[in-house]
Amino acid sequence: MLPASWLAPNDDVATALRDLPAGTDVVLRSGDVTRNVRVREAIALGHKFAIRDLAAGLRIRKYGEYIGRLTHDVATGAWVHDHNLVTSAHHHREHERAWAHPVELGVRTLGDARTTVGENPLYDARTNRLYWIDVRDTPAIHAIDLTTRAERRWALGEDIGSIALTRGPLLIAGLRSGFATFDPQAGTLSPIVDPEADRPGTRMNDGKCDPSGRFWCASMNPESGLAEGSLYVLEPDLSYRRVHDGYFTPNGIAWSLDGATLYIADTRRGAIYAFPFDASRGTLGDRRTFADLGALPGGPDGATIDAEGGLWSAQFDGACLIRYDAQGRMDRVVRLPVSKPTSCAFGGPDHGELYVTTATRGLDASARASQPLAGRVLVLDVGVRGLPPVRFDMQASARKSA
Repeated sequence: MLPASWLAPNDDVATALRDLPAGTDVVLRSGDVTRNVRVREAIALGHKFAIRDLAAGLRIRKYGEYIGRLTHDVATGAWVHDHNLVTSAHHHREHERAWAHPVELGVRTLGDARTTVGENPLYDARTNRLYWIDVRDTPAIHAIDLTTRAERRWALGEDIGSIALTRGPLLIAGLRSGFATFDPQAGTLSPIVDPEADRPGTRMNDGKCDPSGRFWCASMNPESGLAEGSLYVLEPDLSYRRVHDGYFTPNGIAWSLDGATLYIADTRRGAIYAFPFDASRGTLGDRRTFADLGALPGGPDGATIDAEGGLWSAQFDGACLIRYDAQGRMDRVVRLPVSKPTSCAFGGPDHGELYVTTATRGLDASARASQPLAGRVLVLDVGVRGLPPVRFDMQASARKSA
């Protein structure tokens, strides 16, 4: 008889199938993934134990579903139960109406590319081109000319987390190796700086430019259950600052219409946060929880602001987009024909189309068959227009050295 059940490779806990004395060495297998765990304390039949070090605040996955949030740090092999885990199954009252009455909209696809983890749709009105990225497994920058429908794909040799437009022809990119410029004409990357050169397990993830043209980008360790991610800002002179720490999976960076609030999500915490933002200095005030989504399937991923100030967030593994008002209340839930939407951005004529990137990573054969649009870029008319993205304001002296 197997000592424990570990159903999904991304599960944070395994379940004991018999009483496990402290010190028992357990070999766990899920698909092609194997983990060796030594049980730290006696684990009774049917109880859970951590398969890696886990930090307080993390939403715990068991059998592929979130079952609650940790209240304390938990070491590999330690017991996970109600002494260190609280349920997040209670919906917030202000979310219930929108979640119970989702909107169904017509969806079409853009281009032919299918990504593993599509992210960061980015519309360039000067060229009428949409960019997006494929983060990992098959990392690449994609583009489609919305006039001619010609598509381009630039394969990369490392993971990529985000891109942003500049005032010139280059893009700014956040990669596993840090910040770089990308030249779409030559198809080449030029490194700028790696803010986490001493942390080989981390990579840059979601990023966006603030109202003054600085590039904000956050890091993460995709293989860790600890909050190892940090928020950075890349200045126009290509210097950088570490601004905030303690993220599992930072995503959804966006600013309110007046530029006075910065939004950032932590997908694995199941929350969207808001900071008071000083656009003149590029500094943050105290963080507050903007929307707690712990009771919902999936987690908040990439986001954008519409012209009326609504925050649109892709609910990864939740099969929907959610629009929030300025107080963090759910205004609208738009169901999608894919389970893993990753990000969204407005573009096209008058920025009236909402482009949604999606993922196929983690879908089994049955899910892929039932979700033929997974991995594609979706296009929706959500009844409100967006705004053009802010461009990175790289200084002339920095452009010469980049």
